[in-house]
Amino acid sequence: GTVAMPSGHVVQTVEFTEATDYTTTSTSVVQGPQTSTFTLKNSSNKVLVVANFLGSATTSGSYNGARFALYRGTISGTRITSGTEPQLLSYSDQIWGWQTLQKLDTPSGNTTYSIGLWRHSNATNAKLLGAYGNTVITMMEIQI
Repeated sequence: GTVAMPSGHVVQTVEFTEATDYTTTSTSVVQGPQTSTFTLKNSSNKVLVVANFLGSATTSGSYNGARFALYRGTISGTRITSGTEPQLLSYSDQIWGWQTLQKLDTPSGNTTYSIGLWRHSNATNAKLLGAYGNTVITMMEIQI
């Protein structure tokens, strides 16, 4: 027979790593790194998604920012992190910094996850610098 795992148990963990740079000059979200499909053992389980990546922004003005969000699927899917100003912000012409986004998601089945990025209106660009420090998205299926 099967063993019933207790609620909160980590069923499986999959790590996605990518060494790609993404740059945008758009103030609307653009597609960043996307994981391969995460296949759940039980479609009603939760998924803890943790993304760690190097973000950057540049401007010719006095302050700037890069904005980042986690999505279930692509950026045309469901945004799962919140906030109207989800950004790395600097009162200088350039900033680099490690970013961490996480969400305990209930996808209701197999899915991918991705990072969307866009620039603050004062910034010249927003960047996700996977070649300098690899982007890592970890997905953990959690037993409900």
